Amino acid sequence: MTIGLPTIEIVFKKLAASIIARSQRGIVALIVKDDTQGDTSATVAEYKSVTSISSGLYTPENTQYIKDVLIGGAAKVIVACVPTVSDSVIADAIAVIGSRKYNWIGLAEGNEGEQIELAAYVKEQETAGKSIKAIVHKITSPDSMHIVNYTNEAVTYSDGRTVTGEKFVARLLGTLAGLPLTRSSTYIAFDDLSSVVEPADVNAAINNGEFVLFNDEETVRIGRGINSLKTFTATISEDFRKILIVETLDQIKEDIASAFKDSYIGRYKNTYDNQILLISAINGYFATLAADGVLDSSFTNIADVDVDTQRNAWLAAGKTQAEDWDDQTVKNNPFGSHVFLAGYIKCPDAMEDFKFGVELQ
Repeated sequence: MTIGLPTIEIVFKKLAASIIARSQRGIVALIVKDDTQGDTSATVAEYKSVTSISSGLYTPENTQYIKDVLIGGAAKVIVACVPTVSDSVIADAIAVIGSRKYNWIGLAEGNEGEQIELAAYVKEQETAGKSIKAIVHKITSPDSMHIVNYTNEAVTYSDGRTVTGEKFVARLLGTLAGLPLTRSSTYIAFDDLSSVVEPADVNAAINNGEFVLFNDEETVRIGRGINSLKTFTATISEDFRKILIVETLDQIKEDIASAFKDSYIGRYKNTYDNQILLISAINGYFATLAADGVLDSSFTNIADVDVDTQRNAWLAAGKTQAEDWDDQTVKNNPFGSHVFLAGYIKCPDAMEDFKFGVELQ
């Protein structure tokens, strides 16, 4: 009688049970340019509450940006403070942040060149398989599912203050980091804003991959919770334009990778029986996510051995007979230390578009 892999099964159950709570407690890395502390190189600090920010460490403006992130709903803000004389703001900030974990990153008062450089860094991380996300202000077509291109020129607060658009990035970082996986940012209202300078054509801007706020009578709202992705492929559909969808997929991939690394890697022989136990634990994780509304409960969300990839690995190694193996034979023959799995899941989008026809008889 097999006793399975209790450790990894428990890990997946805990991850599934906490995914909604964890998703609405995202971590933000905020880059500020400040000389208040007199440092000649970049420094880093972490804050979990507005009251934990000591006075005198930053300019009043930068202190407010840090507070804006926390007010927006982020669980923690990592502040990378770079001297104003730095000619490599992004590189200095990334270096001082180091290996600290964060979900979102952005600049407080970043200029165009810095916004472009930050977007380039995030795209490099995307290519490397990492899932950090950035909000940048008004750059030319970053075209990435992990980059939100916010483009409003200015916002006006209820107290009469008007600030240029890039100075609202910190607040948006906190807002997006604080949302659970059960809702999108579309139509979120900002009660402390009285108006916003809209693009000339809001719909055209959204269709161009721009994240915009708009004036809905007397309320300022987010138009659509979208990122800047505009190039689609056979594997990257238009669904990936939605921040909610990308956030969900990123969290699931991160959970599975983390559980495998912490509770499975190196601990068990790479046999089909042990792979089945891992697959079973992942499928239990998917089932819980479906029950909680993170995944579509009407869809069969499932993981299994990636038969094609495993077969091709054997063929590339010279095992020509693998060409004639049936699927079960492929599954019964794991390749070296490699665990080739594939997941088939459906992430439901939020309800955002409504049409209701009324016919009079």
